[in-house]
Amino acid sequence: MSNELQVNQQAYEQALQTIANLRKQQAVDLGDGKVFVKKVNGGQIQSVKGTITLNEKNGEIATIQGKTMTTAKGFNTLNQIAGLSIITPDKLTLPDGQIVVNPYPMIDPESGTIAKVWVKKIAIGYSPIGNLVITSATLLYDIKMYFIQDLSKKVGYSREAGRVCMEQMLTEDEKTNSIFLKIDGFLGIAANIQHKDVLKAIDTFINKKQFAERNAQSICERLVMSKHPALASAAYVTKQGEIARVPVVGYVHDFNREELLDIADKAERGEEIEVGNQKVEIIEAVVEATAEDIATDTDDEEVAQTYGTENPLVSEFVERTEPSANLFNQEGGRF
Repeated sequence: MSNELQVNQQAYEQALQTIANLRKQQAVDLGDGKVFVKKVNGGQIQSVKGTITLNEKNGEIATIQGKTMTTAKGFNTLNQIAGLSIITPDKLTLPDGQIVVNPYPMIDPESGTIAKVWVKKIAIGYSPIGNLVITSATLLYDIKMYFIQDLSKKVGYSREAGRVCMEQMLTEDEKTNSIFLKIDGFLGIAANIQHKDVLKAIDTFINKKQFAERNAQSICERLVMSKHPALASAAYVTKQGEIARVPVVGYVHDFNREELLDIADKAERGEEIEVGNQKVEIIEAVVEATAEDIATDTDDEEVAQTYGTENPLVSEFVERTEPSANLFNQEGGRF
């Protein structure tokens, strides 16, 4: 046999081997993207890789101040591949050391309504390189501060809506027809309660109070997933039209519910965790929800209540209030 024939035969055999290897893998549809599944001997799924399409119409991405962010809904979609388990601990520790129920709503004594919400979430899963990582996020959802920021924008756009001033500078007319919200010391915002933009901000404020606990949990879930290496690159995405394509890698684990809760408890206590003789990385964050966070993640029922179910953006996803199941956990990995 000539050298040329030998080379061609080798190339042919290599091609056959490549095809055989590909046939051992599976490709399944998830949305409109292909997901490639790698299996170990015996047929069990070992890892999953795919490019997922997020759609602005479905509320999976949102553009705030020129930046396109992945929403909690979008992270739930991506987590179908990443396979992170999201845990809500029974209790959380406040910055002052007080141990409270999780989530923990703080009530305004004058109105009897929710003023702030503390919430904590833990995400357990593998990074793209296969290391087990735990992320823990404790979030303060301050509704009043969001209201002040909203009013600040309103009075910045329209002089008739109000102004930023010292409390001592209020006129008699402002004392009669305005609300004054302090920012720091005697500095605050005087907002005309008869102005349409101020009334709109008040209506938004009322809705944020009504759905405070739900929204706080959604934002915290988004945060804890965005801090995890498996999905960290998806926090901000590049949008093409109304969609964004995000590559995701996921690994399968065989932890049961009790094992996951035990890992979460150890992380809560600050203990060093080892799994399979490998130290587990723990990433912790204590943050306050930003105006962008609050604007990005709005409960579907709140959107429907604000705009009505005839809104074309609402009607498509108004019922999608439950987290999506992922390839590894049909309950969406929530505990």
